[in-house]
Amino acid sequence: MPVAQDVPPAAQEDELAAAFGLTIDVVGPAFGNEALLAEIADSAGLATLVGESSRYLWPDSYDLRRVPVQDPVPVYPISLIWRADNRHPGLTRLRHYVAARRQDPSRSDVWLPKWVTQPTRSLRR
Repeated sequence: MPVAQDVPPAAQEDELAAAFGLTIDVVGPAFGNEALLAEIADSAGLATLVGESSRYLWPDSYDLRRVPVQDPVPVYPISLIWRADNRHPGLTRLRHYVAARRQDPSRSDVWLPKWVTQPTRSLRR
């Protein structure tokens, strides 16, 4: 998978941490959501970021809170990659869906890393 050569792998996390005064731990094994939520419940200093539509269940005894992050909303830049000859109807619907919901990175209520650039090609091809 091609990546920008001048962007270090941890650039997203480093810039997010600096912008919001966070310490981000990306080291260590991932034991799944249940273990992650248990660790957060046992610590007064841990938190995690989850997608707005992500679904998590935890026991009431964990006493966890889910609060939307706003003003600005940190956005994780991702790309959709496909072969030019892929004419699957589901892919076409996905491309149109993504294109219709693209965020304008110049909006003041959206935070993007400084290294993010605007796509030069339309998803509607």
